[in-house]
Amino acid sequence: MKSWLAIVLLIGGVRCDGFSDQVFKTLYIGEGNACYRTFNKTHEFGCQATKENENGLIVRIDKQEDFENLESCWRALYPAFNGKFWALLPVNLIGRNTISLLKSSECLAGVILYNSPQPQHPEEEITSASHDADCPNAASDYYFQNKKEEYCERKINSGGSITRDGLMRTDWRIQMVFIDKSDDLSVIERCHSLFNIPKENGTTGYPYCGMSFRLANMAAGNSEICNRRGKSEAKLFQANFDSGEVPQICGAMHSDNIFAFPTPIPSSRSNETMNSSKYMMITSRMDSFGMIPEISVGEVSVLTSIISVIAAARSMGTQLEKWQKASNESNKNVFFAFFNGESLDYIGSGAAAYQMGKDIFPQRKIRPDIVRIHPIHANEIDYVLEVQQIGVSKGRKYYVHVDGERYDKNKTSTNKLMDRIERGLRSHGFDLEKLTDSGTRVPPASWHSFAKADPTVQSLLIAPFKEEYEYRRINSILDKNQWTNDEKEKAIQEIEAVATSILAASADYVGLETDDVVAKVDKALIATLFDCLIVSNFWFDCDFMKKLDGDRYHKLFNSYGFNEKSTYISMETHTAFPTVLHWLTIFALGSDKETLNVKSETSCSHLGEFQAMYTYTWQPSPYTGNFSCLKSSIGKKVMVSPAVDPYTPEEEMNTRYSTWMESVYVIESVNLYLMEDTSFEYTMLIIAVLSALLSMFAVGRCSESTFIVDEGEPAAEGGEPL
Repeated sequence: MKSWLAIVLLIGGVRCDGFSDQVFKTLYIGEGNACYRTFNKTHEFGCQATKENENGLIVRIDKQEDFENLESCWRALYPAFNGKFWALLPVNLIGRNTISLLKSSECLAGVILYNSPQPQHPEEEITSASHDADCPNAASDYYFQNKKEEYCERKINSGGSITRDGLMRTDWRIQMVFIDKSDDLSVIERCHSLFNIPKENGTTGYPYCGMSFRLANMAAGNSEICNRRGKSEAKLFQANFDSGEVPQICGAMHSDNIFAFPTPIPSSRSNETMNSSKYMMITSRMDSFGMIPEISVGEVSVLTSIISVIAAARSMGTQLEKWQKASNESNKNVFFAFFNGESLDYIGSGAAAYQMGKDIFPQRKIRPDIVRIHPIHANEIDYVLEVQQIGVSKGRKYYVHVDGERYDKNKTSTNKLMDRIERGLRSHGFDLEKLTDSGTRVPPASWHSFAKADPTVQSLLIAPFKEEYEYRRINSILDKNQWTNDEKEKAIQEIEAVATSILAASADYVGLETDDVVAKVDKALIATLFDCLIVSNFWFDCDFMKKLDGDRYHKLFNSYGFNEKSTYISMETHTAFPTVLHWLTIFALGSDKETLNVKSETSCSHLGEFQAMYTYTWQPSPYTGNFSCLKSSIGKKVMVSPAVDPYTPEEEMNTRYSTWMESVYVIESVNLYLMEDTSFEYTMLIIAVLSALLSMFAVGRCSESTFIVDEGEPAAEGGEPL
């Protein structure tokens, strides 16, 4: 009985981990490099790890024909393997004819995405490469919410969308991870080539190169469920009794919006009557997304338009006295608004419009005894002038989009502004078509948020498309181009022309005579910003941005947005871009004329205490690198959609405002390992058992004397008695 017990204990003590558990290479994956869950009010989207999609054999899909292997689950190539696969796939192969295969496959564990080795050019004809929907922001469209149109009646992105609702709104059964480091990609490719490439007869055998990856989400369901579970009364049942901490399972997408006021806004003491003013708001969105949300450079979706607005702001900043004088006389003002989260149902502009209705835009009351900026209301905004998709016009033609019904009520002043826009474009060789029919509708734009807030706000949307987007990569990982010299020069010309038209329209609005000085745009600055924001690998790689940085930016987190160019909004604001744009806006409109005697950052910051209108920023010049104290009327504000903002509890979650949220998630590293046949593991187990039995048999043949060493003879030889 004791012998059998010994055998059982010995076999139980043998470690029989599978050969697949022996990891030989680990690749660290930072936050944002993989697909995770996002939510709106009704649905969940994205990826989640399960037992079925964590492990798989690595295969490659390098061309369209390779998707035939996906349909057959690679069984002809790997007949001895019956598990799942991780497909190594360049982003450019994801299209309308392949996405259904990825979504419906029963043998995929996941997809390893990487940038295409083939360069993408902005003018290339691509049938479908946008990761957005046929109708971006259709649920938040002014015409749909006001029952003027059916849902997605105007399919403005149908030529570029891969799926009707967009890849951002897809619930996947597989996992996805994006490999952006060339060294990591080389390791995966080498592992595949050593073990998984079929032999001459077309098949291959064990061992295989396998991969494991896991991203676990904390939240599920939809944003309404997650929002409810995150409230205080629900958290009482979720607290960790050991630490006392309350876990967060999801969060609302939010980030910094930037508002800049070059012309004076009426201000007064809190107990004084404040006169209303009129405004033209010049806007451009800050955000984009991709199939994996945070992998989104947004070159044409975001950056070229922002460069045109910054160039116009810089020209305005060099002539601030003229602009301010004209505004004082006309009681009309212009201000710049860079909205974040616009690609996800207008998070930024929706929050701004909501705050205007609550008398807290651009700021809440600070103290009753200091000057307060007059709150701006939606009915004081005459025009929302927005620019989109600059630099990719077909030929040399642009369009200005207005709402036909509102235009009919105020044709004279709107025509005058459009004439100035046309004059600005034509001065650089571009034509303008004015879309002013009574049935004209405004494409997706920040104007929709303010149109819902007030019936008089008008749109002036400047863009290179008419009825449908012509650029096929809006909101896409592929909105990252290789620009030839000719493409780059044409884009810079377009940016310069649009910046000039912004200045011309703004000057006419405030009553400023447009001359060569007022409307002069710095083309050299545009070229520099193009190189820094678009051509460079990271925001601070060029000399201009390095000097503007002045060692202020630090990569504090291992997230994609802090280490790579990304324009995604996220729930954690883990991206450098709002900081980059804030500094550029201060550079454009800030002045040190009144602060030349300020010589330290501490002194500069003291000037801004209890200020209502002005901020004081210790910032270097991007031309010299020398720091100075810049006075400006620029604010960077974190703004959350009212539907999910905890500070607006009276708002029930509804589709009037954005309901986008993200799950908190736990991300693991990518592990590469060798996969052996299960028979190999059984063989090793049998060998271990046989070895144990043989060892026991050998030990059983021994007697007690076998283990006794006779020390008598050596002792006798030493002269001691036996």
